Amino acid sequence: MWIDKSDMQLVQLDVEATDTVSLGWVLARIHKGTRLDYEQIRVNDEVWLPEHLNFKLDARIALFKGHHEEAEQTYWDYREFRAGARVVDVGEVREEK
Repeated sequence: MWIDKSDMQLVQLDVEATDTVSLGWVLARIHKGTRLDYEQIRVNDEVWLPEHLNFKLDARIALFKGHHEEAEQTYWDYREFRAGARVVDVGEVREEK
């Protein structure tokens, strides 16, 4: 886990199961080799947003259903969103026809 010192925000997370992990008695088992890589980036010097996600999941749910999935996602081209709003009195609201 990497944390940005100035913002105290998560920058990167790299997790790998080195052995089988049981969650609850029979709820789920995460098998050895399951991996998660996650990265964030600071956008417009204001907010931390996802940049990259990569995972490989090998698990069994409730001892019956096995899940084997891999995915990779890259996030980019973030743009600033602006919206205007104002408080109006009930008398100012008109019904559009």
